Amino acid sequence: MGSTPLIGITGSQLIDKDFFPGYVKAYVNNDYIRSVIEAGGMPVIIPFAKDYPALDELLGKLDGIILSGGHDISPWLYGEELRPVCGEICPERDEFELKVIDYAAKHRVPLMGICRGHQLVNVYYGGTLLQDLKENPKITIKHWQNQSPALAVHELAIDEASEFANIISKTKWRTNSHHHQVVDKLGEGLKATAHTSDGVVEAMERDDYPELITYQFHPEMMSVNSPEAKALFTAFVNKAREEARGQ
Repeated sequence: MGSTPLIGITGSQLIDKDFFPGYVKAYVNNDYIRSVIEAGGMPVIIPFAKDYPALDELLGKLDGIILSGGHDISPWLYGEELRPVCGEICPERDEFELKVIDYAAKHRVPLMGICRGHQLVNVYYGGTLLQDLKENPKITIKHWQNQSPALAVHELAIDEASEFANIISKTKWRTNSHHHQVVDKLGEGLKATAHTSDGVVEAMERDDYPELITYQFHPEMMSVNSPEAKALFTAFVNKAREEARGQ
C-alpha cells in the first residue's frame, strides 16, 4: 500500500430523465470525495453491480471503506413487508453493500457507515429499523431538515467512553439531520454511542471490531465548515493508514 490510504466509497445510481431517459449513472455526492481528500485520503468510488466477480480483489486493495447514504433499506432484510411509509428501495444495492460489510468485518477493514450505511450495518448484525420516524410517537424532534445540508439542527448526547467522543473531545454536539428511517432494535454486539433527545441512535461502535464506526447524520456535508466533522474523517483516514502499515 502507498503512503496515502485508499478509501473506497460505495456508490449509488441515478436514472437520467433528461438527455438519455432511463440511462443509469453511477455516482457519489462530491462531499464524500472532498472530505476524504481533505483528510489526507485517496477516494475511490465502489460502483455496485449485480455480478461482480472481482469484488473481493477490489476491496482487498482498499485501506478503508465508507458506506454512503441514499436509498431506504429493504425491510425484507429484517423480516418486514414494505409499508406505505417506506421510501424508494434498491435491493441490488442492499445485496451488494452487505457483501462489502461482510468482507470488511471478516478482514477488519476500517469501515465508516453514514446514514443509510449506519442503518445497513445495524441490519447486517441482525438489527431492525423503523420504516419511518412516524412509527414511533416518542420521536418528536425534526430529523429531516429542509435547509442547508451543512446546518446543524439537533443536539447529540455522546457516550464519554466512545471513540466518537474521543475523536471530537465532546459529549454534546449539534449535527445536521437528513433521514426518515432510524435504528429500532440494535444489532447483536453493536453499542449505541450517541442519541438525540428523543432517543434516536445517532452513532454505533463495536468492541470486537474497533475499526467500525457509524453515524446517522452526515459529517461529509458538515465538514465544509465544522472542525468536529473534519476530525471524524481525519481520524478515519488515519486509522486506515495505520491498518495499512500494520499489514
